Amino acid sequence: MLNEFHLIRPYWLFAILPLVGFTWRAFQTNLKTQAWSQVCDEHLLPYLIQKKPQFKRHFSLLLLMTSALFMVVSLSGPSWSRIPVPIYQPIQPRIFLLDMSDAMLIKDLLPDRLSRAKFILHDVLQGHEAGQFGLVVYSGEPFVASPLTDDSQTIDALLPMLTPDVMPVTGYQLTSALNEAEQLITQAGFNQGNILILTAKAPSSEDIATAKKLAQKNIHVSVMPVLNHEKAQNPLFKRLAKAGDGQLVPFSDQSNDLKQWLKASRTHHMFNEDAKNAIPVWQDQGRWFVLPALLFLLPVFRRGWIQRIVS
Repeated sequence: MLNEFHLIRPYWLFAILPLVGFTWRAFQTNLKTQAWSQVCDEHLLPYLIQKKPQFKRHFSLLLLMTSALFMVVSLSGPSWSRIPVPIYQPIQPRIFLLDMSDAMLIKDLLPDRLSRAKFILHDVLQGHEAGQFGLVVYSGEPFVASPLTDDSQTIDALLPMLTPDVMPVTGYQLTSALNEAEQLITQAGFNQGNILILTAKAPSSEDIATAKKLAQKNIHVSVMPVLNHEKAQNPLFKRLAKAGDGQLVPFSDQSNDLKQWLKASRTHHMFNEDAKNAIPVWQDQGRWFVLPALLFLLPVFRRGWIQRIVS
């Protein structure tokens, strides 16, 4: 413990300097003598003033100055131990739904639609955006590539390995993927979240109805059509985003639109305690020095104490 003893606010020790000066001045000065010297000649003072032993006065001054010294030490923040302080992370659960159907292999976007979608996700995940991310890939059935995690680098490392060949079932089932994303959010203990669909296929009426149900549960569904500008104008994409109370995010090479979606999906007023990554901080132990300071001040409440100081 002694090896770790230090002062959090050592600059308060400078207050000892005027305290020492005041103490020396108080011990050297007799206020009663000074008062009489204003009205009497100095050579008459020894005959007018009866000198008394100064022990009681000095002892009272010593108690007062010792109490002040303990208060200064308390203000300087003595510390010899640490306490863990949890950090709070923003509650921003966001799940990407990545279409892995054969439609994503079409090369109208070079090298192909799927590669371009993964490039976009890579840029976003490398941006160290705060919050929790998850990734669900889907074709005929959804599969969780990554549950919600604060480590976006883990998801980014999975992207190169995601191809339609790893999917055991072919086809296209967006509704199942939306339900899977909802389960990831609720199982993680969140009551709200955001979903972004990266797809090359227009949604069905069932998909739109599912997005509307999720929006009623405070889970907003947005969509990014991984298509060229002409094909992305399909009104079904806009209907899906409107039903899911989300956004229709335009596809672009710079990923700026996707970053705007991330910014809009933030919920700054909600935070979650992260006790695992608690930060150890030095504990201010100054309160223990206040107790002896108060004990040394107890004589102040005795009758005649002030007269003893000034006489």
